[in-house]
Amino acid sequence: MSVPDVRGRIDSVWERLSPAERRVAAMIRHDPELLLVGTSAQLAVESGTSKATVSRLVRSLGFQDAAEVRQNLMSARGTGLPWAAEDAAHVDQRAVEARNLDAAFASLARADRPRLARRIVRARRVLVLGERGAYPIALQLRAQLAQVRPDVRVGPAPGQRLGEEVADLDRRDLVVIVTVRRHAAGVDRVVRHCVATGADVVVIGDPTAAVIAAPATTAVLCPVDSPSAFDSLAALFAVVAAITNDVYEASGPSGRTRVEAVASAYDTLGELAGP
Repeated sequence: MSVPDVRGRIDSVWERLSPAERRVAAMIRHDPELLLVGTSAQLAVESGTSKATVSRLVRSLGFQDAAEVRQNLMSARGTGLPWAAEDAAHVDQRAVEARNLDAAFASLARADRPRLARRIVRARRVLVLGERGAYPIALQLRAQLAQVRPDVRVGPAPGQRLGEEVADLDRRDLVVIVTVRRHAAGVDRVVRHCVATGADVVVIGDPTAAVIAAPATTAVLCPVDSPSAFDSLAALFAVVAAITNDVYEASGPSGRTRVEAVASAYDTLGELAGP
């Protein structure tokens, strides 16, 4: 079931609803997320009805109770299915992003930022993996890390599968697996395989990646909540920037030397436009 299903169900039974039930139904149709964040008692108060009215409406929509509605909506939203409240334009996106960032940086702090940076610096090589919506995040992480240290790869390469990337991993390597809902099929197997090689494995993802990340050494979970139809990846990109800045600081003189060498190569090759 998805949010359009809820709205469709309301439309299909509208003529059979009592005036009180219609008040609740109109609120839900306007903003289905009320069923996620509010209780039956709160819906009753906001609509000026009663808990019994809310319960009758829920049953009219084909559900046993409000908990079943919430479970279905959370399942749909949790898979990354695009949907938004009809009044999403009035939701303070900045407040949502602020909460996402606070939670993401709290998770990064729990991962021991200084130690994570040192692990990335000391690894023989770093492999960053990401598919579907996670690929741009993985690509950004690789691009920034490659400024600071050598032998940073991103996968899967165009036209390739992950098998080519992970075949020769060992305990000297560090793997960062980026995954966001809706997760690519088999990403849990990729995590387990990389762990089995002895490599140091870090998972960066949204909170639905917690189970996927369980075998890894480290997990950094960044909420992607948004009142709009599509998830916001802002917190993930902010965490990538924070990690790479930590790595730059942890790399010391060797990191600064590499940054200068990369900048010199840009100039020599004329690859970047002027200011």
